[in-house]
Amino acid sequence: MTSTATASFTVDQWEPQATDEFAGNELARVAIAKTFTGAVEGTSKVELLTATNATSRAYVGFERLEVSVDGRKGSFVLHHTADEESGMALKILTGSGAGELTGISGTANIEIDGENHHLTLMYTL
Repeated sequence: MTSTATASFTVDQWEPQATDEFAGNELARVAIAKTFTGAVEGTSKVELLTATNATSRAYVGFERLEVSVDGRKGSFVLHHTADEESGMALKILTGSGAGELTGISGTANIEIDGENHHLTLMYTL
């Protein structure tokens, strides 16, 4: 059975570092830290690789969450992919769950409304 957990989160750290620029394109690495409150409670660290130019942008990344989900404590990894055409996709990395979240699988959505950030996690355990 699939469960849904929602949370608000703050971005506590956003540290981009350009790694390459060529022909109007920029590649960068971004380190991010977040704090979650709600049915998902805890923190995460994110590593993104980004590519941007005047007409497009995309990223891939991994987010290590140290959280409780609906009261179960543990950790797991979210795999991020996003681009202008396909939008954003977040998937729990198979086998990454630990603690009381061992065996977790599923997907997530992030919604940003101005200063407010929200996570919706659809998962099975």
